[in-house]
Amino acid sequence: MRQWWNTVLDLLYPPTCCACGAATQQPQFCARCRAAITTPASPLCPLCGIPFRTRGDTDHPCGQCLAHRPRFGRARACAVYDASEGAADPLKTVLQQYKYGRNVSLAVPLSGLFLECCPLPLETYDLIIPVPLHLSRLRWRGFNQAHFLAHRLALVARVPLDAFALQRVRPTRPQVQLNVEQRRQNVARAFRVVRPQRVCNHHVLLVDDVYTTGATVNECSRALLQADAKTVDVLVLARAILH
Repeated sequence: MRQWWNTVLDLLYPPTCCACGAATQQPQFCARCRAAITTPASPLCPLCGIPFRTRGDTDHPCGQCLAHRPRFGRARACAVYDASEGAADPLKTVLQQYKYGRNVSLAVPLSGLFLECCPLPLETYDLIIPVPLHLSRLRWRGFNQAHFLAHRLALVARVPLDAFALQRVRPTRPQVQLNVEQRRQNVARAFRVVRPQRVCNHHVLLVDDVYTTGATVNECSRALLQADAKTVDVLVLARAILH
């Protein structure tokens, strides 16, 4: 019955590429848009995972991590895109529609890309925690974009997901127009672990949609480590590269 119904829906509403609208067999990125999505490659920073422009070199810490060593152990992204204003990228386009257009249906192709390009061994973690939204932001958006992405990762990896152990305790300004130092100040002490027993002595994987300067995940990691998490690593769908 379900297969028959899905066939009818496909005839009435043919699946299209989530980025460009071209016809596809499933609601996902078409082959052309998928080929335009770049995955990080060495050399990169072993701490924050930012790829360097040079090739043939070995991995080494970046200047930002040398100046301000992050609280997390390592951060990795499934893809990278140019965050410059006006830069065209299919992943950037879809992520903006997902977050700011509040198009929750895009969680399906985005989580599929997450699983396809995941650079970390998910089964080695004890717990997966999505970066939380403040209640005011959650009410506006209607969903936590990081939670939706983390949910499918947890199901496939069979790792427990806890969306309530970590809480954003105060609203913060949008980070988009802020510089690196302003972002750090904006999220300082904005997170608290409300269920310390759930993270104590656990290897935690913190999941978010986009990593730009790392201020948010770094502050989340600080709160988790203060609650006696054994380690905290970060996994994001996309790394936004600032030029």
